[in-house]
Amino acid sequence: MVRCLTLGFFAVLVAACSGIELVEDNPIGVDLTGSWVLDYADSDATPDFKQGLGGRKRARRTNDQVIKQRNDVLGALGSGFAFVVHDFQILSADSITVEQNHDSMGIAHEPGVYRDVSWGERQRGLWEVYAGWEEQDLVILSKAPDMSVLERYIVKRDRMTVELTIEADDEERTVRRIFNRK
Repeated sequence: MVRCLTLGFFAVLVAACSGIELVEDNPIGVDLTGSWVLDYADSDATPDFKQGLGGRKRARRTNDQVIKQRNDVLGALGSGFAFVVHDFQILSADSITVEQNHDSMGIAHEPGVYRDVSWGERQRGLWEVYAGWEEQDLVILSKAPDMSVLERYIVKRDRMTVELTIEADDEERTVRRIFNRK
């Protein structure tokens, strides 16, 4: 019970701090369902953040269990940015297949893994995830200690732009991936 209340409070706090208010109802006429192929020419390259943007690691000042677990992973991957690239398969997918319904969607990444996204607040591993709609755009805000990723899925006809704003290692980077409907 306490965990649920804490998680609920944190999700509300994340949403309030981010300034984003998302709607959990699909907008009329927006459908991400289908097979999408990466447009290499119009997309940013897959980031290679093995040592972060500047090739350095930050010292950690806390003994919190979640941060320790994250740091263990980061030790193997190199930086918070590398952790994001590992967890957000959209950054390296050549194609995706989306299944969307009224309260969630699933994304099969090729190469990569399948990801379920439900509208509202959820816990996904180390990430607190807040997903929903801002006008015609699907927005997914994921926060973990010292990291955040804001994903925005924008569909215009048969073209989808996935814009990721990544904050990690005290730096920010935006990556755009453009997909065309098959």
